[in-house]
Amino acid sequence: MLEFYDQNDGSGLASIYERHISFNTKLIKYFDDCYKVRVGIDTDEKKIYVFIYNKDISQSGEIPESSLLSVQVSKSYVRISSKQLVEYIASKFKLEIPKKEFLQYKASYNDAKRAVIIDMGGKL
Repeated sequence: MLEFYDQNDGSGLASIYERHISFNTKLIKYFDDCYKVRVGIDTDEKKIYVFIYNKDISQSGEIPESSLLSVQVSKSYVRISSKQLVEYIASKFKLEIPKKEFLQYKASYNDAKRAVIIDMGGKL
C-alpha cells in the first residue's frame, strides 16, 4: 500500500520528566484554545490520553474539577506540571524516571477524541 508523508500528520513527541510532561512544537497547535486538560490511562493498550478542554467546558461542571489539570502553553512547548500525575503514570506503567532526565515517547493528536495520545508501547 502506498502512503504519503504529511508534515502536518498530528504526530509529535511527549517527554515525561520527574515533575511534568511536555509536548514538542508539532503538537502545540492542538492546545490553542486549551484551558485545562484531563489525563486518562489505558494500561491494556499502553496509552495515555490527554483530553484538551477550553474554558467553557472546563468551567461548565460537566467534568469533575478535581480531575482537571492546568497546562502551560508557550511558543516552543506545552507542559503539564504535576509530580503526582507523573508518579501515578510511573506506577501504572512501571517506569523509573531518572532525576534531571526524561523518558520520551511518540504522541499524536486524535481529532475524534480531541486528545493527544501518548504511545507508551516503547520509549524513544
